[in-house]
Amino acid sequence: MRILHIISDTVLGGAQRVCIDLANSAITENNIVAIAAMKGGNLWSELNSNIKQYQLEYMKKSIGKDDFKVLKELKAIKNDFKPDIIHLHTSKPGILGRWIFRKEKNHIVYTVHGFDQIRIAHKKFLPIEKLFQKFTGSIVPVSEYDRNNMLSCGIKNNLKVVYNGIKENTNFKPLPINIKENKIILTIARIAPPKDMLTFRNVAKKFENKDVAFVWIGGSKDKSLEEIRKEYDLSDNVYLLGDLPNASEYINCCDIFVLFSKHEGLPMSIIEAMSNKKCVIASNVGGIPELIDSSNGCLIDTDDDAIKEIKNLIEDEQLLIEKGNNSFIKFNSTFTLDKMWNNYKDIYNNLYN
Repeated sequence: MRILHIISDTVLGGAQRVCIDLANSAITENNIVAIAAMKGGNLWSELNSNIKQYQLEYMKKSIGKDDFKVLKELKAIKNDFKPDIIHLHTSKPGILGRWIFRKEKNHIVYTVHGFDQIRIAHKKFLPIEKLFQKFTGSIVPVSEYDRNNMLSCGIKNNLKVVYNGIKENTNFKPLPINIKENKIILTIARIAPPKDMLTFRNVAKKFENKDVAFVWIGGSKDKSLEEIRKEYDLSDNVYLLGDLPNASEYINCCDIFVLFSKHEGLPMSIIEAMSNKKCVIASNVGGIPELIDSSNGCLIDTDDDAIKEIKNLIEDEQLLIEKGNNSFIKFNSTFTLDKMWNNYKDIYNNLYN
């Protein structure tokens, strides 16, 4: 089977991780695989050497006039690679790819990595998504939450939920700084409004001088870490580490993993924390409740909820261990790479046949 993945951004995030892992899994089972994406970024170095690379000259994250040139690039790739399956990741490739491959619509898989990005953040594109569903063999929401919202928005054709999955993390690194506090609360996220640095700041301030460190791995596209620290008036127990390669390898250092997002699909960082046997405290949004419940963590709606849950957990080591173990059990039953790949492989085979 000849499988072509198309994605826009090549800076590693959840969608990129799924794309990489699916491509690498497919190539090991004697498929012929290619990826088309923008130049640069860390995605390319993560690929099996047998995967064909199409680095798109004009692809950008934002929508613009260059997209007409991207369409020409995709048409050339179509003629060169002649894919049996076209797998599109995120909304922009979802539109461009479905237009170029509209005659092959029954062989298109479109994974929506967080429908709230369209439904809430970029709702002006919702009519296009509704129109283009007819050019899709299978639309894949990554959570039941997204599936239900798609249905309510009139996107109903060929929906099949496939949860994100990862390999169990066995590589661990110490944090690259000295932390004086005894307990460590960790998050991994880009510093951007949807990830809610304000809540992280507010919660951390309540634990200042209480031997609890709050560590943020991830940088800002627009501001330096020092500018972020000044803007949010961060307390001394907050440590900003910026972008670190293989960030998930640091999760083992923390006592509790947190994610205070305003909206999410199915966060890969939480799945990585679960694979590390970590208790997770996260916002009650998007697909997060399909990952976290009272058995393996806590769902929060307010800053006060987060403060209360962290206080209870750091005072009860046995409860932390129990919730962490339950995280791993849940991960192993539903969110492994093998399970994700097998689900996508079924979709590929059904469309190919």
